[in-house]
Order: sequence, then C-alpha cells, then structure tokens
Amino acid sequence: MEGSQVQLPPQCARDDKLLAEWTFIRYLVVGAFMTYRFWSLSLRAEAEYRKGAVVEQGDLQTVFAGCHPFELHPNISTKLATAIWIPTKLFWAGCLFVQSEGVGLAVYFGVSALMDNCTIFLIHVSFFCKCVTSVAVYTMSLASFLPTAAFAKCFQHRCYEGKPWNPMRAERWYKSKLFFVAAIVLITLLFFILRLKVIETIRWDAIVNDLLNHLGAIKVPLAITVPPLIDLVQSFMLVIVARSQVHTSEAFLSRDSDMPSLTSNRIIAVRSVGPREEQQSDTRSTHSASL
Repeated sequence: MEGSQVQLPPQCARDDKLLAEWTFIRYLVVGAFMTYRFWSLSLRAEAEYRKGAVVEQGDLQTVFAGCHPFELHPNISTKLATAIWIPTKLFWAGCLFVQSEGVGLAVYFGVSALMDNCTIFLIHVSFFCKCVTSVAVYTMSLASFLPTAAFAKCFQHRCYEGKPWNPMRAERWYKSKLFFVAAIVLITLLFFILRLKVIETIRWDAIVNDLLNHLGAIKVPLAITVPPLIDLVQSFMLVIVARSQVHTSEAFLSRDSDMPSLTSNRIIAVRSVGPREEQQSDTRSTHSASL
C-alpha cells in the first residue's frame, strides 16, 4: 500500500459510506457469539452446582471439583449458578468467560479490531476503495491470526488459568496472567504488521479488487458480510482451541501420573457421602433404641 495521495474511483465514496454504516454488524455477530457462550456457561454452572451440592454443602471447591473452569473460580461460579436475573447471569458468565476460555478471544479482538478499523477507516492509504481494503485485510487475517490461536492452545492452561497476575509471585515469571496477555498482544500486533506487508507484497488488494468487480451489484453487500463471517470463524476457533487444550492437559496428567482424573474426585466424594450418612443414621437409631 503506497504512501502517496491517490485518486480513487468516483463510486468509492458511495460504497465506502455504506461500508461504514454497516460496520456495526461485525460487533453484533461477535456479541451474539459471546452471549451464546455466556448462556452456555450459565447452564453448565447451574447443572454442576446442583450435582455438586449433594457432596458437601458450604465447600465451594468441592462442589465444582473436576468441573473446568468452575473449580478455578468457585466464588464467581457460585454467583453465576445461583443468580436469578438474566442480566446478572450474563454479567457473572462474562467475568468467568474472560478468565477462562474467552481470554484469547477478548485480547485478540480488542487489539485486532482497533488496528483493523484504524487501517481501513482512519489511515486508509490505497489505490482501491475501503470496501476492497476491508475484504483484503480480513481475508488475510484468517492466516495471520493462527499464531495467536496456536499460542493460546499451547500456553493458556499452563501460563494463565489458576496463575497470579504478578510475575513476581508466580512459580516462574512466565507462568503469570500478565505474561500471557502481554504475549498475545505482542503476537497479534506483530502478525498484523506482517499481514499488511504480505498484502502489499503479493498485491492481494489488487486481486480482491478484480474479484469484487466481477460481482457487480453484490460487491458492497459481500464486503459488508465478509468481516462478520471471519470474526465468527475466528471466535469459534479461539474458544475451541482453549477448551480442547484444557481437556488434553487433564487427560495427559491423569495418564502419566497414574492418578484418577479431577472428575473422578467428585464421584469418590459422592460415594463417600452415602456410608457416612448411613452410619450417622444407624447411630441415631441405636441411641433412640437405648432410650
């Protein structure tokens, strides 16, 4: 993308105005996806709370034992499971989401959305309309966001979840929330710059412009639709890799250490409740008989 002033085609003003007016759709799509995840977490928290409450009431860590991510945040999970009003449920679910499966998504989109909008709308320097630049930037992001997803998959469980924010208080300085968030920000920024360089080097915007010109009347609607669809794909992938990494780590730990998995702890605890209650019942019966 050259840094000189260029004369854009006359239809660019109309097309770019439509693009700017409908940009909010991408935020609605991401918001709808996150709301869906919030509600799913809420339903899971309620179900696990009901099942775990029979183990030992008052011990929140035991109630959610073996249930990721609730066992790492028992206080928030309890407030989520016992909330009555929907706005309250969504609030606590959001707090839990950004501290577990959604941290990569929140950080990535916080940085990426800012950089994308600045590139397209504020410092747009190109021979093509903004709608063309938008499609070029977003389609290339399908490749440039993969390093962020890979980092989240490999390090979120060991460097973020259950770790302190302060690196000085961590077991290792890199096993802290601050390191994980800072690393995702730096990776996202680095590969965003690399994305722009690749677009310029291979003339991807020119290729996209030629493809869109062949679409005629649906050129602008397609340019409006592409960013939300790509945001949805990226959101889904970031959540999936975060959740799959946790399940893989638990299975690996259970297999290598010859120890029961975290989920089995609750089963053992549930089974231990029965004999204890029966023993207490027998004691009460014996005491009544003696009287």
